[in-house]
Amino acid sequence: MRPSKSVSESKSIISTQMLPSDANPMGNVHGGTILKMVDVAAGVSALRHARENTVTASIDRMDFYNPVYVGNLLTLKASVNYVGQTSMEVGVRIEAENL
Repeated sequence: MRPSKSVSESKSIISTQMLPSDANPMGNVHGGTILKMVDVAAGVSALRHARENTVTASIDRMDFYNPVYVGNLLTLKASVNYVGQTSMEVGVRIEAENL
């Protein structure tokens, strides 16, 4: 049996400035770009917890409250919320900062 870990041990924080190549035809950052970043941040947290490769089985919900613009600094904060025998739930919070 592996020793238990605290949530803080699995936290990941990723920050990236959004570039013109991240934009959709409307000039906002493409939602797919943001989803990919969510998957990466969640994957880092899952890897830190499991200490072995993991896969994303599903994303339960994604709400886009406000647009993200080219030049914004996007910060993703991920941590493990729940751990079962063969799966885990990882939460990701996204914040956009106008630089």
